[in-house]
Amino acid sequence: RGSGADSALTETLDTAVAELGTAVAELRRVAHGVRPSALDDGLGPALASLTRLSPDTIELDVHPGELPDAVATTAYFVVSEAVTNALRHADASRIVVSVHRDGGIVSVSIADDGVGGASAAPTGGLAGLADRVAALGGTFRVGGAPGAGTRIEADLPCGS
Repeated sequence: RGSGADSALTETLDTAVAELGTAVAELRRVAHGVRPSALDDGLGPALASLTRLSPDTIELDVHPGELPDAVATTAYFVVSEAVTNALRHADASRIVVSVHRDGGIVSVSIADDGVGGASAAPTGGLAGLADRVAALGGTFRVGGAPGAGTRIEADLPCGS
């Protein structure tokens, strides 16, 4: 049976945990709203600037047309994170980035020929991308098998 001090401490901790949860949620909203200045000239030029990371490895096929800022920002973050991961961890010799619009959906695909085995672990960068895509009502997939490369895909609704 707990004492009054234990009960007060438990209540204080519960309040602190709730306030921390609110603060984290607010920080996530702010972080999701940040628009990279690289997008000032559009998604295509912003993604083209990523090829400077490894020009002989990254191939772009990007033709989305005009996009709402939230969609362009999300597509940029998906590609940026996937390309960075492929360069850092996949030992990829080829990374193909494709972004196309078909009606009201923008399809984003990043495929590499690296070691494979990537997953959207609950605390990793890919999970953050999945959350960002879901916030727009889109879908996010990670595929590939060890030794067979990785394919990351997002479908983002953007109106017609």
